[in-house]
Amino acid sequence: MARDSRKSRILGDRCAICPRCGFGRRYLVGVTDVDDPACPDCGTHLVVDCRACGETIESVMQVECRACGAPLRPAELFGGPIRRKAEPPRTPLAEP
Repeated sequence: MARDSRKSRILGDRCAICPRCGFGRRYLVGVTDVDDPACPDCGTHLVVDCRACGETIESVMQVECRACGAPLRPAELFGGPIRRKAEPPRTPLAEP
């Protein structure tokens, strides 16, 4: 099933996530940026891309990189697993 690219553009193309408390923020690539790299809830540095390959994060529910499979954050939060659907293949950035 094809994903609606308009929905991603309205809400934001990519995400920044907090590996400690689970805070997430969406942003538009090339339009907005993560202005503060610290989580507003707990102060932890936000993860905006994969440390291994540099791929950006498309979903606040991601726990591993869609491109290389490297972990982005722990798969558990507050003592329970982060429940999520299976990760779809990565979506290439649309050219403006």
